[in-house]
Amino acid sequence: MIVFWDREAGREADSDPLDSRDTPAAAYVADGLILHVGTAEDARSQAANGSCEALVVLTENERVEDGGLLADVSVPVYVFTKADKQSRFVIQLLFHYLASIQSHVFSRKTFTGAGPDAEMDWERVLKHIQDNLGTGELSLESVAKECYVCKWQFSKVFKKRFGITFRDYLIEQRIGEAKKLLVKGHSVTDACYAVGYGDMTHFGRIFRKKVGVSPSDYRKHYYSQFIL
Repeated sequence: MIVFWDREAGREADSDPLDSRDTPAAAYVADGLILHVGTAEDARSQAANGSCEALVVLTENERVEDGGLLADVSVPVYVFTKADKQSRFVIQLLFHYLASIQSHVFSRKTFTGAGPDAEMDWERVLKHIQDNLGTGELSLESVAKECYVCKWQFSKVFKKRFGITFRDYLIEQRIGEAKKLLVKGHSVTDACYAVGYGDMTHFGRIFRKKVGVSPSDYRKHYYSQFIL
């Protein structure tokens, strides 16, 4: 869902008795895709409640005077300044269209339900991760793209599902695979590149942090036991 805050909408509606909304400054949902709010406090609250994917702010001024309230929100914020009434209408129309496309993709390819918290095809997600552990291109962005969702949405539902971040999960899987290769006698260099790390120093640092010993010491100890 996209949260929309049109800073001047409430003031204009107060002076226009023909406006179709009874309470233009209050929050209301359009088509389940766009949530319109009337104040900076409402915008901040909605951006922090977990279901918002982006915040769009419109104003006819050169800057958003009370925008400081939105400085630390965790979702993307798009601010359009110097926007007259006609421009604001066109911008809102565009974002309604973009939101409707995203909603269609969610319901058709990714989720079994209609809402952002509906179940994802996790079997396919985890298989994709496992099949691509050895590629340096595997990342939060690439997996989210594979699932037809934005990286913020994917990161949120992934952590909710597994209790850890995508990054931590990816590290666990890569180190686990590296341990298997080392036990089978593969060199540290081969194990490093086989699980998607392109830098030996970085690989060694993460391996030691997760396992407690260096990759070479791990190989020396467990490979000798493996061949006996």
